[in-house]
Amino acid sequence: MSSMLENMTNPSRTQQLEAKMAEIKNDPKLMPILEEIEKGGPSAMMKYWNDPEVINKLSDVMGFTLPGGMPFMDGNLNTREEEDEAGEEEEELTVHHTASIGDVEALKALLANGGDKNEKDSEGRTALHFACGYGEVKCAEVLLDAGVPVDAVDKNNNTALHYASGYGRKDCVELLLKHGAGITVQNLDGKTPIDVAKLNDQAEVLKLLEKDAFL
Repeated sequence: MSSMLENMTNPSRTQQLEAKMAEIKNDPKLMPILEEIEKGGPSAMMKYWNDPEVINKLSDVMGFTLPGGMPFMDGNLNTREEEDEAGEEEEELTVHHTASIGDVEALKALLANGGDKNEKDSEGRTALHFACGYGEVKCAEVLLDAGVPVDAVDKNNNTALHYASGYGRKDCVELLLKHGAGITVQNLDGKTPIDVAKLNDQAEVLKLLEKDAFL
């Protein structure tokens, strides 16, 4: 997945992006957001992922896809639709989908019938990343009990703890820490879960992480 920053530094797109930047400068809502994203790196985008209007406007204007490989919380990663479009991936995406919507019983049934708990999607995300990103702590617990590695990483080296920390999923953070999740793992942006929590003003999650760091 290409990021906004990658697009902005691609020489072949310089003229096109100059025009797009001029367009953003005329939008009083987008300009300060863009400045914050440029300063904070890809992880800074997470605080805006719950605002579909902002994301869609940025995507339309800049022509980039979301950095960090983490899911929209507004349901844009509709794995059920992906299953219809790619039938050969139906089983693996169903495991991801049940975890993301919190269907504990369906998830248990899939795993009991041979569903691959460690399957990754095209961005390297396991069902645990989805469960923690969406705050589905019971599904996250099922996956961990089934043996999914707590520190499995996606293509951007984000663990489930990065997801839970960035989105303020306190219960999931507690669960992951209980299972020994690493708080010093850095994603490709050089951010640890603590950094991501700070960047997204997740005060309660930050307290948990810092407490664990000093144990």
